[in-house]
Amino acid sequence: MQRWSVPNSIGVLTIFLLILFANTVIASNQNSNSVQRLDMVLIDTLPHSNASWTQGLLINNGYLYESTGKYGESSLQKINMSNGAIENSFSHNESIFAEGLTFYENKLIQLTYRSNIAFVFDIESFEIINTWNYTGEGWGICTMPDYFVMSNGTNQLTLRDLQTFEVIDVKNVTKNETPVTYLNELECVGDTVYSNVWLTDEIILIDIESGNVTNTIDLNGLLNKSKYDQADVLNGIAFDENSSEFTITGKYWPYYYNVFFEENNTENNTLINQTINEELDENQVESSIQSNIDHNFLTYSLIFSLFICTIIWIIDIKLRVKSEKTQVQEGGGE
Repeated sequence: MQRWSVPNSIGVLTIFLLILFANTVIASNQNSNSVQRLDMVLIDTLPHSNASWTQGLLINNGYLYESTGKYGESSLQKINMSNGAIENSFSHNESIFAEGLTFYENKLIQLTYRSNIAFVFDIESFEIINTWNYTGEGWGICTMPDYFVMSNGTNQLTLRDLQTFEVIDVKNVTKNETPVTYLNELECVGDTVYSNVWLTDEIILIDIESGNVTNTIDLNGLLNKSKYDQADVLNGIAFDENSSEFTITGKYWPYYYNVFFEENNTENNTLINQTINEELDENQVESSIQSNIDHNFLTYSLIFSLFICTIIWIIDIKLRVKSEKTQVQEGGGE
């Protein structure tokens, strides 16, 4: 009777594990391409106060409205889009750390970090006309036709009633089935939520129905931070319905950037048009390209290893069968 040898069992197990690992890597590689990358195209720049710790940004009737944060520095500002001048402002007391900002029915709604209060301002007078309470941290907020969308630094977006600010629903945001945390400043455009990811130069596009990330925008290099020591992370996304363009800025950045986004058709594109003689960090580009090369090398190495192991296993089986037949023939006279 032919025996099932230990080496053959190990060979089958090894091949099974290699197949499983190779399929996982290939599937991961395919999933990484399921999120469409977008390019940024620079149109113009506008001076931005580098004393503003930007938390929220929006455009309404030709003006920029900005929420700034930090204790003792938090404010609400109305900015002239032609020259960057601050035309109106409201300053909070030192107990308030202001966060995201949105607009609804001639009112501005400004979140707070840990005070659990949303301030409702009259857009003309900048007077506080109401407050809403909520639980948890407030980060970003934007307005859709039927609800507000609010972030709290996790991978969850909370949908809130436009009149009462009560919770309607919660959406979990995932990118290729992986939760995306640190969702921060938000901008609602149609059924899509644009969110910057805190501590990065990435903006993601989220389908509000499914919570899936559909597109990503890498703005690394938009501002050469080596020239502006005080500049911090990107934070501030405003959409202009009249022009379908975006205004982007960051905490203590010296500029607003007027941009639009388009589909990316170039592999390993840096996603950045050169801006005001600022050069893109070449190390970041080389690192991205090398990462793609390493990933592909690993995939093909696994496939090649699987092929070699299969050949060795088949040869091993044939040699063992031949050996057993020889032993049977030699012992046939017993």
